[in-house]
Parts: sequence; C-alpha cells; structure tokens
Amino acid sequence: MPTFSENSLLHVRFHNDRQGLELVAIVDAGIPVALVTADILAQDRKPLPLLQEFVLHLVGENVETEEAIAGILGLPQRMVTHTIARQFSDDLLTYTPPRLRSGAGPAAHRLRLTARGQQTAHDMAAITPVQVGQPLVYDQLLGKAKPYDRHTVIPHRQAEEEGVVVLPAPHSGVVEASDIPVPDINALLRERGTTNREVLLVRGITQAKARRVMPAKLLVYADPERTDIQLGVVVDGELSHAHEIALLNHGGAKALGIQVEPAPERPALAPDLERARIDLSQATRQRADQAAAQFGIQQLDDQSQTAAAIQRDQVRAISVFEHPDLLDEALTQARQRILIISPWIKNAIITTDFLTKLENRLKRGTTVHIAYGYQDNDTKTDPAAVRKLENLAHRYPAKLTVARLKSTHAKILIFDDTWIATSFNWLSFRGDPDRTYRMEEGTLVRNGHAADDQYRRYIELIDQERR
Repeated sequence: MPTFSENSLLHVRFHNDRQGLELVAIVDAGIPVALVTADILAQDRKPLPLLQEFVLHLVGENVETEEAIAGILGLPQRMVTHTIARQFSDDLLTYTPPRLRSGAGPAAHRLRLTARGQQTAHDMAAITPVQVGQPLVYDQLLGKAKPYDRHTVIPHRQAEEEGVVVLPAPHSGVVEASDIPVPDINALLRERGTTNREVLLVRGITQAKARRVMPAKLLVYADPERTDIQLGVVVDGELSHAHEIALLNHGGAKALGIQVEPAPERPALAPDLERARIDLSQATRQRADQAAAQFGIQQLDDQSQTAAAIQRDQVRAISVFEHPDLLDEALTQARQRILIISPWIKNAIITTDFLTKLENRLKRGTTVHIAYGYQDNDTKTDPAAVRKLENLAHRYPAKLTVARLKSTHAKILIFDDTWIATSFNWLSFRGDPDRTYRMEEGTLVRNGHAADDQYRRYIELIDQERR
C-alpha cells in the first residue's frame, strides 16, 4: 500500500485548485493566536421555546383561555392556538372539565397544567444566569475567536525554532471584551456541540502572556514564469479562504519573503527509460486515484486512471511532495539494501524518528550506505546530524556506512528494486530559511536490473571518493 504523508495528501487534493498555476510548495505555517478566558454571564438553555414558556407561565397564573393569553402577549390567536396544541401533544396542558352555569349552557373549556406541565414550569423558573469562565482561542490574523483546539497550539518560540512560517498578527494587542461579541461565543459553543447554554454578556477577558501559534499549512502556487505567486492557507485540513484574504490584505507572498525559482533540470535517464517514463501530470492523476481508494478522497478530474495502474508503472515522474513518502517507504519497508546520496545532511531530517526507523532496518539485516558532501567548506550540513549517523554506524559497522565525499551533486535513493534519480535533497529538504521554493521533480524506476546497475555504480563512486 502506498505511503501518503500529510503534504502528499494535500497535494493530490489541491494541486488543481488554481487554474493556470502550479502548486510548487507546501510549507509548515503558524497562525498567531492568543489564549484567552472570557468571563461570561450565561444561562443554560431552557427546554422549551420562549412562546411555550410564556404560555405555561400564564396558565400557571390562572390565565386560562386562548383569547386571554393572546391578548396579554399581543400575538395573533392562531400562534397561541398552535403552541397550545403542541403542548397538549407533549402532555404539558389539558382542559378543566366544563362547569354548568345556572340558566345557561356549559362554561368554556379552561386551560390547566398537567403534572408534567407543572414540573416543567417549575424547572424553567428555577433556571438563573451563572458567571463562568469560557476558554477561547483568539485568531490574531482574523481578529476573532475560532473553534481551534487549545491543545494543538504550540509556543511561538518552538515554531520559530522549527522553521515554521509565522503569519502576520495585525491583532496582536490586548484582547478586549468588545473583540469577542456574544453571538460569536454562542456560535462557537454550538459548533463544539454545546447547545444547552446561552451566553448573555461578556464581563471581561483574561489573556495568557505567552505567545502561541496554531499549526497550519501554506500552499504556494506559481505560474510557469514564477512571477505570479499566490498563497492558500489550510487549517484543520481544509482551505480557509478567510485566512487567504486576510493574508493577501497584509502583503501576501511578498510580505512573507516567499519567492519561487524555476524548476531545476531533472537528471536524464537512458533513452529506453525516458521513452517509458510517465510524465508528472499523469503520475499525479494516478496517485490521486490511489488516495481516493485508500482515504475516500474525491477525484480531482475525469482523466484519472485506475488506482492499480500506478503499481504497474515501472518508470514514472514523482513530484517534490512524494519524495519524503518514498524516503519513509525505504526506511520502513526495505529488506535488502538502502543507498542515500545527498549533498547535505540536516538535523531537521535526522530526527529521533528517522534514526529509530533506520536502526530497525539495520536490526533486520538491511545494508545501508549514506553518502554526503558538497565542496570543502560545507556550511549547509549540520555536524550534529552527521555525528548521530556516525554513532549509529559505530554500533552497526557491518551494516551501516556513512561516507563524506569530496563533492557530489547526485541526489539518489535506492532501496531493494527501486531507484530514484532526482534534484531533491534527500537529507536536507525540510525548512528553507530564505523562503525560496522550487518544484523539484524526479524519476522513480521500479526495476531490479536498473536498480542493481545504479547501486553498483554509486557504491564504486563512494569507494573512490570517500575521504
């Protein structure tokens, strides 16, 4: 079964969202938020609509006819008649037996409360407003409270350390009671499933001092010339047009320093493989089919192929968003061999999760070669990340080789019968401090003979250039 990361799923869902533009990057983003507690005066919702409550109250006060009730409330009698009929059906009202009057016919039917009606009227009269603290998340980009899960927000400093693009915060000051209207709080409560409480008044706001960020995704679209750059914002897995408009009003991509470069030239294959290669648009449609079959995602166009077709294809294009999935596939499914060549190695990739998966492969007998190096003064490689790999190599000297090459432009991943040639940096792809993005494209070849040939070629290269 194919692997789909969060970014990969977003790609197959939204790559066609902007006509004439290409989705070139999906970036970890953060929406600045304030954690606040609203001091509210609230009342639990009563079990009956207001008109039904008034009818019960008046009958309890011996107003016993429909005409009298309609007159006191100033409402058309037909509305009162309809309400009384409903309350008869709910066993809240009944009629008193008619009394005979001397010299006349029977008196008119008069309303009275049933035992259930008396209890309901008593319960409603006992409901009084209460003062409570209501935790809320205030979106500082939109300037309004939103139904975000407070447990998912992260500290602002953590977001910066992880290279998250923090969106602007035009409403970053102190949140006042007037900033969160009563109807907004009631709407949030209903959205969360709280339907039995009605907020009457916001008395004040208490705001946490520490800055927080709500994780989101920034979709970067660009035209073929890379001059028109548009941004989409994904919150809780869905596109948020409100955030997109707010971001555009504050400068959009230019204000965030986001730029898009032309795509680098992908590594060429042998002529026979080039002829067999399925291009990126068709490969993306096939992958969308797989996602639809696996996750029930709606098809994106009418030209999609069958979900099984992509498994039969031995030579196909892969987008920048699929590369991390394939690296994860190697780290979790390879049985015989893994070879990774990447000019740079970054801490953002060599995480505890990466090392755990890699060690699991080594324990199962998989042979692993990792090679890196780009020029003598390689400032883009994190020494700590290299040390982590070298420490693991010391524990598995017969299975793991970590080699520093003199200089390599190759970006290669080989595992078992799969070979991938690309312009994608396998071990340094996460995070871009200068926020310049480009659409990396590679080629996946699932063919044992081709993978064997390339594996021998690069093992010889590592042996020759190893320093």
